Amino acid sequence: MKAYNKLILWTILTGLIVIAILNGYVSYREIREPGKAYRVEINRIIDQVQRGVPPEEIIFTHGDYTYVNGLSWIDQGAEAQAVERFFAGIGVADSYEFTVKPVYLEQQLTGYLRFSYRLPGADHSVFLILNVFLLAALGAVTALLFYIRKQILEPFHTLQELPYELSRGQLNTGMKEHRSRFFGRFVWGLDLLRQTLDTQKQTNLRLEKDRQTLVASLSHELKTPVAAIRLYASALDGSLYDSEEKRQVAVRLIGQKAEQIEQLIGEIITASVSSLQDIEIVPGEFYISDLNRKVIQGHKERLELLKIELETGPYQDKLLQGDQDKLLEVINNLIENAIKYGDGRRISMTFREEDYRQLIVIENSGEPLLPGELPYIFTSFWRGSNAEGKPGNGLGLFICKQLLQKMGGDIFAKPLEHGMRFVLVLRY
Repeated sequence: MKAYNKLILWTILTGLIVIAILNGYVSYREIREPGKAYRVEINRIIDQVQRGVPPEEIIFTHGDYTYVNGLSWIDQGAEAQAVERFFAGIGVADSYEFTVKPVYLEQQLTGYLRFSYRLPGADHSVFLILNVFLLAALGAVTALLFYIRKQILEPFHTLQELPYELSRGQLNTGMKEHRSRFFGRFVWGLDLLRQTLDTQKQTNLRLEKDRQTLVASLSHELKTPVAAIRLYASALDGSLYDSEEKRQVAVRLIGQKAEQIEQLIGEIITASVSSLQDIEIVPGEFYISDLNRKVIQGHKERLELLKIELETGPYQDKLLQGDQDKLLEVINNLIENAIKYGDGRRISMTFREEDYRQLIVIENSGEPLLPGELPYIFTSFWRGSNAEGKPGNGLGLFICKQLLQKMGGDIFAKPLEHGMRFVLVLRY
């Protein structure tokens, strides 16, 4: 900013110096070279006289001559005293200048002509206009520089450190909104970005803590079935059971505890979301009808037992691109969520096209998410307010989005008045 202030100062000083130099130069030219227009008129008159026009017949009242207004003639052979008075300018008004020119006829001096004339003065109006124009130009340039300083450089100076601070993770220092028409919205947007990054940072820290807590909790739960298996195995090995029936019960309990361990290990693996980045998608093609049939077969009996109505809309059977098994996993996850978080009345799956993409819309009736929760619905380990007291780890929708994006599609969520809507975007 200091360098720019110096630039403004030097611009003003340079402009004033240039104006002073121009004024000095014009004044110098007016003094040293007062004008040559009157000489042209003198040469015209001499030319007429040399062509035989008598001097007394040259008229100055018709506007032919602007500067020369008087003409006198003296022969070459006039008396010396008359010649002296002629050359001294006797008879010429004091307000006029005069000059004497010899006249030759056939290379013979015939006499002298004395011209009286008024020198052209400086055009002060033009001089004044020039100065006003130069000062106005200097003022405009100075005003522009001050405008740039006020509206661009000062706002930019206030925010130039913010990107550097954001890169270092310093998200606590806020910014005041600036009224600059150029940077006001930009400053507001940067501060909003800072707030969003700070919120996301805090959310990530909390989610990471929750993930670590989840993994630690699941790992701790492994100790109970492992201890039970060791106990039953020791009892069987030591022949502590006196009947075959008791031994069979112990064997069944060992199997149940092993299944429990397997389930807990699967949950621990799922909780380690870093492995989600390595999920492989097998590109392929499949018909909508085939996908719809598998969805209905996989959920029809269960939904009938739960007395939940499953509605499927009409569709134009076409070939879709992607991994059918992974897409079924996504749809199954959404239906499971609809069963878990819906009101148990209705689940629908409809189809439509938009912007050369196939859309699969899955809706369920029930209580929708709060509007403030919607931006986090696809975040790992995040659970909404409607998930309180219900099992889950907040990974289902996160995994759905990852799978669809790997297939070149996407998923969006929208709360309804009495339910939730999920839109799957697929290529065909």
